[in-house]
Amino acid sequence: MINLFNIGFTQKTAEEFFGILRNNKIDCLVDVRLNPNGQLSRFAFEKDLPYFLDKLADGCKYVHRVDFAPKKELLKEVRTKGSAMSKDYKLFEKAFKQQLERESKIENFVEQFNKYHNVVLLCSEPTTEKCHRRVISEVLLNKFSSAIKFGGNL
Repeated sequence: MINLFNIGFTQKTAEEFFGILRNNKIDCLVDVRLNPNGQLSRFAFEKDLPYFLDKLADGCKYVHRVDFAPKKELLKEVRTKGSAMSKDYKLFEKAFKQQLERESKIENFVEQFNKYHNVVLLCSEPTTEKCHRRVISEVLLNKFSSAIKFGGNL
């Protein structure tokens, strides 16, 4: 059984972030960002995370799943003030779920991660209200309820 968690790195110090992972015994971090080297990344740059996770989070593994990130066009639409998606996040959720079904390799999630006990999905948003990692979690829990349980938002 995979315990699935969510975490965002903004509004956390590196000490807080890696402490949360360590305290929750996270053994695999799945990065679901489109751009894991963006300016917001601070201590969460793709090239640095594997080292930091190994040293500061008890050997936690790092996997980047860009197929779990919203496409640029979808992100642009939801971030454009006045757009339908920016006014109604449910429209984004619906479009993103369709993208996941159509273009991601979500079907192999359990096969890829069942060797881990505590898996966390990472993106930048501090909370999950308007974050695609919550949508991914919901899809995974619906598809694989016998293999995945939700551990919480960290």
